Amino acid sequence: MAGNRKKLARSRSVRNRRRCDLLELQYYGRSEKGKRDNNEDAFLAEKIGDFWVFAVADGLGGHMAGERASAMAVKILRDEIAMGINDPKDALELIAYQIHDSILAEAATDRKFYGMATTLIAALIDQAGSCIVMNIGDSRAYMIQNGVIKHTRDQNMVGDLVASGQITEEEALNHPLRTVLDQALGDPDSVIEPAFFESILGDGWLILSSDGFHDFIRKDRIMEIVSCGGTPEAVCRKMVEEAYKGGSDDNVTVVVVKFFKKTY
Repeated sequence: MAGNRKKLARSRSVRNRRRCDLLELQYYGRSEKGKRDNNEDAFLAEKIGDFWVFAVADGLGGHMAGERASAMAVKILRDEIAMGINDPKDALELIAYQIHDSILAEAATDRKFYGMATTLIAALIDQAGSCIVMNIGDSRAYMIQNGVIKHTRDQNMVGDLVASGQITEEEALNHPLRTVLDQALGDPDSVIEPAFFESILGDGWLILSSDGFHDFIRKDRIMEIVSCGGTPEAVCRKMVEEAYKGGSDDNVTVVVVKFFKKTY
């Protein structure tokens, strides 16, 4: 009996030493107004409860209206996640509808907010490396893993043309209809249908941006910047600089996330 107990104890000891891979993140966000009089973009980059939460919102409607709409989107997202969620996808979808309804209600209270709306790209990442991205409008998320860069589909007329093969991504950069959106939160004519993308993260980069960035920089240049290494802050600052060098006169917002698995 004693011999059996010793073998059992050793067995437990081996199991307790099993290694565990957990995700580590470093991140940085930056928003610049460029040549515009005001900045209608807003962003979020922080750990909230069990999730890292990243988002970029690009306000529409001019001056105070656009600023107000994007700020509302980010605040509601943060507040709702902070209250606790179970299923990330269901939570994001419900939050999107709540933001939409809240902006519509706010716009009805004051003339200066008439016509305000916002895009929203949002990502939730947990410690195990599960990532879900929700997209509404033409803000964008880039995922870079294993030397491959992919991005979300822009929900605008040009994005539809690219998806159908009628124009190339290169032609989309300067297309005159690239600002015509399929949907936006707070737009009374929009039927809100969020698009979702799910990934398992290993080692790589996640980049969220407003169109003031990605309309003026090509994917291969983004890959070059990331491949040079550096901190998320250094990469983010370089990307904002490159967008303005490329001709952007819009608000530019970029959130850069570097992720990697660490064994414990």
